[in-house]
Amino acid sequence: MARKILLAVDLQHDFIHGSLPVPQSELVIPEINKVKKDFDLVYFTLDWHPLNHCSFKEQGGPWPVHCVHHTAGAALHPEALEGLEEERVRFILKGCVQGPEEYGAFVGFDPENQDLFAPGDEVVVCGIAAEYCVLETLKNLYEISKKIGFTVKVYLEGTARFESTATVEAFMAENGIQRY
Repeated sequence: MARKILLAVDLQHDFIHGSLPVPQSELVIPEINKVKKDFDLVYFTLDWHPLNHCSFKEQGGPWPVHCVHHTAGAALHPEALEGLEEERVRFILKGCVQGPEEYGAFVGFDPENQDLFAPGDEVVVCGIAAEYCVLETLKNLYEISKKIGFTVKVYLEGTARFESTATVEAFMAENGIQRY
């Protein structure tokens, strides 16, 4: 049976009020909360970095230290889980090893050996930040959808950005991906 799945990318403290804040990212939480009840499942991706992650400036990367595993900065925004039964929620960790950088949540994903997606599902992507982790997760998911046979959409109202959603919208247009 086809399911509706909301895939919320990186709704974490460091991206909202922490060391790498995305402008107006706190506004996506109420937008996501408006629609999450309409989904059978809600998947949350989480940056889950070791202290010496390759993306950190101290390691030669472009970003300040953020979302270090088991810290308050890596915590999911507390309102994101409100009203969700535990059996409807899954967490997908990314960036868990020192390198390489993984903006997308499904780098190295094996569509033959997984229990997240099934043929006929509708998966709606949203979250933080449009130009990086949302875009790369969308790209990963689109490739996986072609192998498994599910639909991908984007909820732009539930997506925060540093500057623009143009890269996400261009990818959507190029690949016939609809807005939710």
